[in-house]
Amino acid sequence: MAIAKHPNRHRIHEPEHIEEDWLMSYADMVTLLMAFFLAMLSVSHVDPVLFEQMKKGLRSDIGKDKDVKTPLGEIKHDLDSLLASERARGDVNIDLGREGIVLEFSSSAVFDPGKADVGPAARANMDKVADAIKNIEYYKFAVDIEGHTDNIPIKTLQFPSNWELSVMRATNIVKYLIGKGIPSERLKAAGYADTKPKTPNVDAEGKPIPANQAKNRRIVLKIH
Repeated sequence: MAIAKHPNRHRIHEPEHIEEDWLMSYADMVTLLMAFFLAMLSVSHVDPVLFEQMKKGLRSDIGKDKDVKTPLGEIKHDLDSLLASERARGDVNIDLGREGIVLEFSSSAVFDPGKADVGPAARANMDKVADAIKNIEYYKFAVDIEGHTDNIPIKTLQFPSNWELSVMRATNIVKYLIGKGIPSERLKAAGYADTKPKTPNVDAEGKPIPANQAKNRRIVLKIH
């Protein structure tokens, strides 16, 4: 008489193995993503505003700190406070954008007409700019100073044209900031005369627009 064999009597129980093949695919995916984002970063322009927001968000999430400050944001905040009265009068506009912090002073708030001497108003404003920058000593910020004029020609012994006037104004501010302790290698002066107007100096018929000409006479500082 045949004896029925139990189907599992001679089965060999092999140890169970945890499948880890997915880890290799996951690592490959992460590596590819990292390479992709590095490639995107290498061909893109970093937006200081977004970069500051990203750093603040990461620090806030990781450290659970809701009052995290970032360097450019701190300088912008200090400048907003220090130059509050000038901003209220419309003498200066302060923005944080792709080029860093951009301060735009109306020429009349800094220099006398046709002059490039750093007078009391200019010294007071530049003192505040220097103080705001020096408050964050562990970051090496650079400052570009630009001089801009309107299209009204100037012809004096000191300034044969608007080119000399715009360059000298920017240069004198650089010299003043050096005297306030900003290293010279972090400063740059440039004069553009009337080549980069904010708004047209004349109308369609070629007639001067005084309000626009006033806007084009300006000193621009870019902190980056």
